[in-house]
Amino acid sequence: MRPSPPDKDARFARVAFTLIELLFVMALLAIGAAFVAPNMNSFFRGRVLSVEARRMLTLVHYGQSRAVAEGVPMVLWFNPRAATYGLETQPGFVAQDDLVSSYTLDPALTLEAPAPAEPSMSELGDENLGLTDGLAFIRFLPSGFYDQGSAPQIIIHEGADSALELVPTADHLSYEILPLTPG
Repeated sequence: MRPSPPDKDARFARVAFTLIELLFVMALLAIGAAFVAPNMNSFFRGRVLSVEARRMLTLVHYGQSRAVAEGVPMVLWFNPRAATYGLETQPGFVAQDDLVSSYTLDPALTLEAPAPAEPSMSELGDENLGLTDGLAFIRFLPSGFYDQGSAPQIIIHEGADSALELVPTADHLSYEILPLTPG
């Protein structure tokens, strides 16, 4: 004679969790999330600043490469009021730059870029370079070097807590990202 199959309710009772067990696990997960959430917020906040600074540095390298490859000066401009920046061929060297790029900062970030004190002039001082007056810029020469009249510092702020700066390297060949030093 065959044994009778176990009762369906008894089988489900052995493999299922009780409501009390599920509530206990959910409470443990909520407590763990409460401890981790503040740290995750600062992690993501810092990532936005880091990603934007790296994008600017990448644009610096791209501008240098284009200047050398195309044999024309390239201008990386910064507009703090509009929270935008971009890269284009210096006006007057090509009829139309099909590779113009423009970027807008994340709303959580602000840009600080000192505008040049005087209009940008050629190396001989005999002609205006046609750069957007009043905006900070980094100008890359066809030799791959940047113009000495370029912005000495571009600062990206994220609130009042953290900031990074884009500054010329010690060898004056390019720019680098550094944490903003107070004072």
